[in-house]
Amino acid sequence: MPQKAKTADRQISIKPAINAAIVFAVFLLGGTIAFVFFEGGLQDRADEVQIIYKDLLDFRSTLTLVDQQLSVVHDRPEVMESIVENTKLLQFRSDSFQERADKVGMPELASWMKEQSPMLENMLGDIRRKNPDAAKSISLMILELDDVILRTAIDVRLATDKVNDAVMLFFFVVLAVLVLLILSAGWVIVNNYRQTVIPLNRLAEKLRTLNEELPESFHDTAEEVKRNIRSKEISSDVNQITDSIVRFCQNIEMKNKKLDELFIKDEKTNLYNYRHFKDHLIVDVARAKRYNEKVSIAMVDIDHFKAYNDANGHVAGDIVLERMARIIREECRESDIPARFGGEEFAILFPRTDSRKAVEIVDRLRQIIAAEPFYHEKALPGGQLTVSGGVATYPQDAVDWYSLINNADKALYSAKQTGRNRVIHFKQVEKGEEASSK
Repeated sequence: MPQKAKTADRQISIKPAINAAIVFAVFLLGGTIAFVFFEGGLQDRADEVQIIYKDLLDFRSTLTLVDQQLSVVHDRPEVMESIVENTKLLQFRSDSFQERADKVGMPELASWMKEQSPMLENMLGDIRRKNPDAAKSISLMILELDDVILRTAIDVRLATDKVNDAVMLFFFVVLAVLVLLILSAGWVIVNNYRQTVIPLNRLAEKLRTLNEELPESFHDTAEEVKRNIRSKEISSDVNQITDSIVRFCQNIEMKNKKLDELFIKDEKTNLYNYRHFKDHLIVDVARAKRYNEKVSIAMVDIDHFKAYNDANGHVAGDIVLERMARIIREECRESDIPARFGGEEFAILFPRTDSRKAVEIVDRLRQIIAAEPFYHEKALPGGQLTVSGGVATYPQDAVDWYSLINNADKALYSAKQTGRNRVIHFKQVEKGEEASSK
């Protein structure tokens, strides 16, 4: 009997639990250090791929500028000099792309850029000789570059996904280690620190449930953690862990939103990019055809922008682009899709809008921009920075989305040719062509 009482009253030793905790701590510390290096490498690669993607967009912008300059140059030495300088810049950047692509493990991009170096060299020679084949080579290169940019965008998403997957995997491994530690030392903790271990057990149970039924959305995950785990009855340390989990999920959600914006927004103007604009245009034209509705688009171009850039520098030109983009966003309706089409040219999609309303919106936009004060605009022809616009409407002006863009562009060209700082509808262009033919 005395022996039995002695056994019942004997305190359970916590030394094995402490030893186990030390082993787990060492294991977790080593794993964390390894993960930090591993995740850092993945993040560095993701950042570099993203920078390459942005540089490719700039590369395409420069190539498009050369293409546009070749299409309008008529023995103008200053334009030819600009074309040659831009082509040399493309040569230099293609060599840089090769090294960076090899460094981050993008052999297809490196191989493609390697092929472009001699092509750019030949192109430079054709340009200097004023060979018309140069324009064809540039158009072909732009088409190939669009495919390269698309593949690079996919690489950006994949690289970011790898970082997210690694973080999530580490997150779940840490949770698994914590759960295992709690289970292995639970019987000791329950008998010695009942008031402390009860909330920890409840937290572990809720974390295991969350792990089994984890929502796909990071936002839903954070809400689930706050609703089912955080409680006033649990210790402050456990609540701090819960808050860290919530912040982690929210940070991942925020980064994913920024990445999504990167894919649809133009970085310099914060307007939608051409790809997003075209996707909406195709859908809206198809819907208009099905429901017998109208869709209008406007092409807007800054007048004498090259002269302004040459006189004041590209930094001042970028400021003008940003301010005009802001004005366009403010004057467009919520349903409209304003986008940067390329260079100093903008495009606006007007769903369910007839030509009269579209011309009215664009002309109001033109007047606001003409009244807006810009740095050193007095030196330009007319003493102010202005825009010209061309409008076309489906179905009266086009049979599909592609011809709608072309006809709006023709109207813009007519506005440029007839004095600038005006908005012309495609019907006016057609009437002028009919009159000239008679």
